[in-house]
Amino acid sequence: MLLRFRTTNYRSIRDTCDLVMTRSSFNGIRPNDGDWPAVTNRVAGIFGPNASGKTTVLDAMAFTRNAIRHSASWADRVEFPHHPFLLDDSSQNEPSTFELDFVYIGIRHSYGFECNQNGIIGEWLYTYPEGRRRVLFERATGGKYSFGRHLKGENSRISRLASEKSLFLSTAAFANHPYLHGLRQFLINHFSYAVFSESNQNGRIGAIKKWIENERLLRRAESLLRFADLGIRRLSIENVEVDEGLRETFRRAFFAFNEGDGEEKAEKAFREFLADQEAQIGFWHKGKGNENSYQLDMNHESSGTVAWLALALPALRIVDMGGTFIVDEIDASLHPRLTTALISLFKSEDLNPKGSQLIFTSHDTSLMGHLTGESLDSEEIWFAEKSNDGSTEIYPLTDFPVKSDHNVERRYLGGRYGAVPSISWEELKSSLLEGVGA
Repeated sequence: MLLRFRTTNYRSIRDTCDLVMTRSSFNGIRPNDGDWPAVTNRVAGIFGPNASGKTTVLDAMAFTRNAIRHSASWADRVEFPHHPFLLDDSSQNEPSTFELDFVYIGIRHSYGFECNQNGIIGEWLYTYPEGRRRVLFERATGGKYSFGRHLKGENSRISRLASEKSLFLSTAAFANHPYLHGLRQFLINHFSYAVFSESNQNGRIGAIKKWIENERLLRRAESLLRFADLGIRRLSIENVEVDEGLRETFRRAFFAFNEGDGEEKAEKAFREFLADQEAQIGFWHKGKGNENSYQLDMNHESSGTVAWLALALPALRIVDMGGTFIVDEIDASLHPRLTTALISLFKSEDLNPKGSQLIFTSHDTSLMGHLTGESLDSEEIWFAEKSNDGSTEIYPLTDFPVKSDHNVERRYLGGRYGAVPSISWEELKSSLLEGVGA
């Protein structure tokens, strides 16, 4: 469960940005009864104009996860991935910071790191088992480590294995550290990022093909499609033949791409790719008279149908397993009622007893109102805005006085909360007319 994400000096984010998932009424280190879902928001929607930095916040979270997952293999890189704010003379030479507060095995943890193009210059892990901070490890510039007595394991030996471009957490996990291995796996598996792109969507669809081989997940996927009123009765996995010539072309490409890694690895990669191409999802639609069903493949389905399946089923898995689902442009290709239903899935205590979380960006201001299901609470609405110097700021609606009878959507569009584009139709019209006259 995510409690807070903080980042500094990443792309359009120059100053520290905090996305806080605990309720404003909670101001302690941990709840007295240990009930974290009761003090944590399940949804956070970030709204703002184009190029305000909404996606950058999500990208920073994704970068943090990727560094935790892959940095142990980054030792041979010339430079560590570093994406500082570039619109002033100082920030590009300053480090970037990433920090997560989260609940793991029922205990609050705080993990973070600082980096620049040369590598890791700071890293830390703290826990709060009894309300006070307990240091598990701290890493300073030059690879200097200090370890708390509660972190059992071969910490000093593992620290010598960590390169300048590798996180200690990642290195320790690969060395099967008794505590940090599980912690790293939790962080990797806990976050799922759905980017609005064709390649990312295709990747989620590829995972869905494997999931719906499970009868329970197949039934749930069909329920989601029926709920969306798309005219689809059921799903199936259909085996299709790949043309022999195309098959051979793919095979040569895989062997060329994996040259030097051995024929066995290339053959395995090719077989996995081929199996994915031969398995296609069949969508069975009701026909005239509601008696016969007709199968269509994905190429004949609307982008809205594919988008709903590619978001709703992964979301349902996150709710079942526990985790944080991060979605960029949640409303893209979806009807507002479907988007609101997806949000309501996470807000429902009955359907989401584990307190799984949804963090998304959107331009759809109707999500702030009572369109269908549950509306967003004031604590679940965040704004992203760029200042005159090009830096991103994020802030919650709770920074403003909000009454129960306020129409938040209308007040937002009226500029009461900022984070709306400053545009002038008359100015645009005048500029275009000048161009015509020239």
